[in-house]
Amino acid sequence: MRIFADGIDISPAVGNLSWQNSIAELATTMNFDVAKTDAQHTSIYLPKEGSIIQMHTNEEIFRGIVLTVDDGDKTQNTYTVADFGWYLNKSKETYQFNNMPASKAIHKVCADFNIDIDSIPALEKKISKIYFDKTIAEILQDILEICGGGYNLDMTPKGLRIYKRGSIYAYPEFRLSPNTQLLYSPNLRGNISHSVSIEDMKNSIKVITEADGNYSVKKVVQDTGLIDKFGLLQEVVKIDPEKENADTVASAKLKELSKIQESYSFEIIEAVDIYTRTGYLITVDGTDYIIEGSTHSIKNGVHFVKLDLRKFW
Repeated sequence: MRIFADGIDISPAVGNLSWQNSIAELATTMNFDVAKTDAQHTSIYLPKEGSIIQMHTNEEIFRGIVLTVDDGDKTQNTYTVADFGWYLNKSKETYQFNNMPASKAIHKVCADFNIDIDSIPALEKKISKIYFDKTIAEILQDILEICGGGYNLDMTPKGLRIYKRGSIYAYPEFRLSPNTQLLYSPNLRGNISHSVSIEDMKNSIKVITEADGNYSVKKVVQDTGLIDKFGLLQEVVKIDPEKENADTVASAKLKELSKIQESYSFEIIEAVDIYTRTGYLITVDGTDYIIEGSTHSIKNGVHFVKLDLRKFW
């Protein structure tokens, strides 16, 4: 693994390298130290705020910008870096889309902010909505929700990437020693944390409309098996009947909420040239999970990863 700052290889001076991402945050953030030296004939390039940082394994897997520099220590500088998804979290804009296909709306937003596109699917859902004073990330995520949800968006060195959750599998591996066979990392996981909860589950959805202060029930759908087991847990959803179908909304909401929530995390080791990241699908003991968060660190040449998972339904 090599780290470049403004095109200069600074790998030998880099320590305490870590990076993390999550579904909730569009940007991947990175932290590392760069050693200083007082030696007269030794030159170490020290990145500055705004420097471009690149990380390479077999290929470039990260590109970002230095946000903060802590240079108070005599022996090292400490850096915080974010990929270009950071701009989407920080920048705001107002848009009005009138029956525009979602893919075209996303392309327009990206073009306005000079955001390169790695890949996006064909999203033909028509967008008719006004976005006022919203971040670009919020606008993009809302467009994807209108398209039916279930999409992940992240940044690669090539630009914005949108893909259906569950469409990319992770397969982390490592070797115990150079002359041994590759092992599937989750089979040797450690620091395991696991819990299940019905706290946020709903097994009944009531869809209503409102006109002149009067409410009308349009649809009620229930999972009777879950009601018999856990008791009635109901969600009320108000819709605009001119824009939304009660049956469709009720069925989609019940499918979304009628689940036992499972929290599952553990730590693994994977090869330095493998990058298991948020949004990917991973199989553990025959069950598929979506990676909701990943935290990576390199210590003494070993790649440690903590994964936060959610069962893929």
